[in-house]
Amino acid sequence: MSLAEHNDVFVRPDLLPERLAEWLRDAIVAGVFQPGERLVEQALCKRFGVSRVPLREALRIVAGDGLVVLSPHRGATVTPLSEVELEELFSLRIALEGLGAGVAAGVRPCPALPGLRMMVGQMRAAVDAGELEAYHALAGHFHGDLVRAAGNAVLTETYGRLQVRFRRYQAAMARVPDLPAQSIVDHTAILDAVEQGAADEARALAEEHVRGLVRRYRGRNA
Repeated sequence: MSLAEHNDVFVRPDLLPERLAEWLRDAIVAGVFQPGERLVEQALCKRFGVSRVPLREALRIVAGDGLVVLSPHRGATVTPLSEVELEELFSLRIALEGLGAGVAAGVRPCPALPGLRMMVGQMRAAVDAGELEAYHALAGHFHGDLVRAAGNAVLTETYGRLQVRFRRYQAAMARVPDLPAQSIVDHTAILDAVEQGAADEARALAEEHVRGLVRRYRGRNA
């Protein structure tokens, strides 16, 4: 769900902390709140028309995702992006996505392929239109769906727990010139290998795609 699809009015008290947490996740990933920025409770309560109780519960939920740090003295602060986190997270991402692509290639025929192909076309259209937020959202769905295509419930669950943290770096990477266009080329090659049943090639391409993202991101920020 894109940030623009959220409403500032939350009318279900039973779901209020979860819905607030969902909005905060998307806002942090989209860069509405910058790394290291303090989240002011009073301002957020006023924005949403809620009390501090559900807001603080939402912040605890988002802290559990690794997106904010809670401090007794400073309150909630957006977790900074770091080289250490990038290395740790993307080493896992390489392993998980490589495994997912390789196993998906062994599913004959792979029922997820038509939807994944359609997403690549939508990503291409978003890049051509200069709509990076739309591209980023589609890219996140693409990688999640590719992992789910393996049909491994434990792999899917593990990837899902980390995906929101992956998305923060994906959003930053989407702003690197030419990276989205190259990613679409990579995505197409991965799907071709999956469709051909070339498991080793699909795994290698998926792993190299993520390594390439990291190289280009680091080169841009060196």
